[in-house]
Amino acid sequence: MYTLDQIRQSPNILAKDYQHSHVASRILLTGHSHQASPDRSLQGQTEAWMWAANHIEARWDEALEKTWAVREGFAALLQCEPQRISLAGSVHDLVVRFLSSLPFDKKSKVVTTDGEHPSVLRQLYRADEGDLNVVTVPSEPAATVAERVQAELDDNTAAVFISSVFFETGHVAVELDTLVPICQKYGCQLFVDAYQSINVMPFSVQDFNLERAFVVGGGTKYCQLGDGIAFMHVPEGYKGRPWVCGWFGTFDVMEDNPAGLPIAYGDDHQLFDGSSYDPTAHYRAVHVFDYFRQQQLTPEFLHDINHHQLRLMAEKFINYDFDPDVIRLSNDVEYMGGFLSFRTPYAKRLCEMLRDVGIHTDWRKKWLRMGPAPYISDEQLSDGIDGLYEMVNQLGG
Repeated sequence: MYTLDQIRQSPNILAKDYQHSHVASRILLTGHSHQASPDRSLQGQTEAWMWAANHIEARWDEALEKTWAVREGFAALLQCEPQRISLAGSVHDLVVRFLSSLPFDKKSKVVTTDGEHPSVLRQLYRADEGDLNVVTVPSEPAATVAERVQAELDDNTAAVFISSVFFETGHVAVELDTLVPICQKYGCQLFVDAYQSINVMPFSVQDFNLERAFVVGGGTKYCQLGDGIAFMHVPEGYKGRPWVCGWFGTFDVMEDNPAGLPIAYGDDHQLFDGSSYDPTAHYRAVHVFDYFRQQQLTPEFLHDINHHQLRLMAEKFINYDFDPDVIRLSNDVEYMGGFLSFRTPYAKRLCEMLRDVGIHTDWRKKWLRMGPAPYISDEQLSDGIDGLYEMVNQLGG
């Protein structure tokens, strides 16, 4: 097992496993949005193509085995049973399937926050143009967002949509488990977007008392799986009947008649399974999950790495004594998820200026965002803040 000291050194000891992405020669501080995949994932990409080419109509036997291995990979991160994990190509796919299972003929209200990802909010706001009543509460301050959500729940509420870490600010929403009994009281479902939590901090549905919640996440960020892969934890015993129901949502897609009447549904993950898909992402994912296991990159160790990296950047930023009217750190590291957000009216401009000098960041509205990754060295992190200081000075000029 590697140590934090080995991660900190330059070059980072993991960088050799990411040579195709040139992580040692670039300052990649967009880890909260997209992380590089280890070189091993290319093997999965090739395997998927070769298996399909060689086996043609028989290719699905192995593809479905890979899919189950991916369920096991996500289940290990959430500490739940693999049958609880439904898969799709994107979080939005899963949002739509989940929404289609809700009893909107009996309950017309959904409660959410203004800090949700557009894959959720855009769909909800479009539904609000029809018969759905979407109530949106402020996501800030994140420390008390659960209280504001609770205050809006009633017997007409069908579901709550809330993030564990808000994607724009990186601020952590605490005490989400307090929503579970309130949701049960009113007979509504809790839907937690944990994309900004999974594999950068421990997120056990057991330890967090979220076994009764729907939990979504995906592969492009801290899991390093690449595009085209997302998951949803389905609570045990959920009996919704999604009207967006692919032909995989039954018992055995080959032996049963998925289009038979009355419409039948499988249990657990099958309730929300879709239809034929490109399994390439799952071949890649199997290799990446194996890589993390072999290197003993557990969520706990990855959290230690990330916390060190955030604190290093934050302390250096504070030592520079930036003008708070120009740019300021949005929160203490202890209340951040996997990345730092800086509040600045010049977020877009600074992001562009940093990119021009080889420092990759991103921005949303008034937030400049910097997210490290486990393959980034301390020297690269320090250089990133040095670059920010230089760009802010140029901005002032």
